[in-house]
Amino acid sequence: MTFFKILFFGDIIGAIGRDGVIRALQELRMELSPDLIIANVENLSHGRGISVKSLLELDTSGIDAYTSGNHVWENTQGVTCFDDPRWKDRLVRPGNIISGRPGRGSTIIKKCGVRVLIINLLGQIFMKDEVMNPFKAIDGILRDPMDVDLALIDLHAEATSEKEAFGHYVDGRAAAVFGTHTHVPTADQKILPGGTAYVTDIGRNGAMDSVIGFEKNSAVTAFLDPSTKSYGLPKHGKIEINAILLTINIDAKRAASIDRIRKIVDG
Repeated sequence: MTFFKILFFGDIIGAIGRDGVIRALQELRMELSPDLIIANVENLSHGRGISVKSLLELDTSGIDAYTSGNHVWENTQGVTCFDDPRWKDRLVRPGNIISGRPGRGSTIIKKCGVRVLIINLLGQIFMKDEVMNPFKAIDGILRDPMDVDLALIDLHAEATSEKEAFGHYVDGRAAAVFGTHTHVPTADQKILPGGTAYVTDIGRNGAMDSVIGFEKNSAVTAFLDPSTKSYGLPKHGKIEINAILLTINIDAKRAASIDRIRKIVDG
C-alpha cells in the first residue's frame, strides 16, 4: 500500500505571514515528512497579490507549488509571475475566471513518482469577479483525460454553503477540496463517503492579534467609516500557522486521513 503526504498552507498574508511559514516549515518538515508542499499566496505581498521578491523569499523554504485567488491581480507587477518560466508551471490562478488573464488554472506536479493535478477555482457567491460556475468548470477540467494519480482543488470562496456543496459534488473525483479565502480556520475537516478529503477553510498564516490577518485598528476604523478602505498589516506579534496534512492512499485513489496543523510562532 502506497501513501503520499501533502502539506497545504492556507492564505499567507504579508511579510509577517511569510516569516511565520518559513520558520514553521523547518520544524514541520522534520515532524511530518510531507512529500508535497503547497501554499495559497494571493495575499503574499503586503496583503494584496504577489511579487517576484515575495515569491523568491518564500520559495527558499522549499514549497513545491502555489495557488491564488481573487486578490492576486491587485499587484500588477506580480501578475507577470504567471508567465515567468520560474513560476508558470508551479503557480496557478483561478481557472474559472471569464475575462482574459495570464497564467493557468491548473498544473501537474510530479513528486516521488506521483503525478498531482492542482486546480484553483473561485466561488461565485459574494465574490465580485466574473467567473464561470465552479461546479460546471470542474466538470470540464476533470472530464479531460490526464495521466495523473490524484487531483487537489483549492476552492477560493466566501460562502461556506457553496464550498460544502462543491465538496459533495466532486466527492470521489478528487483527492481533496481545500477551502481558502476567509482566513478563519474551520473545524470540519473530514473524508467524504466517496473518499474525497474536505475542509471549508484552512485559515490564514499571518498575524494572530488581527482581523483576518490585517491590523485590527485599521479594520475597526473601516467598519466605523466605510469611506476608509485601506487595511494595514501588523509587522510584529504572534503569528498563527494554519495548514492541512493530507495522506492519500495512492493504490485506492482515496484520502486516508486529513489532519489540521495549527501552530503559534513568536514574531
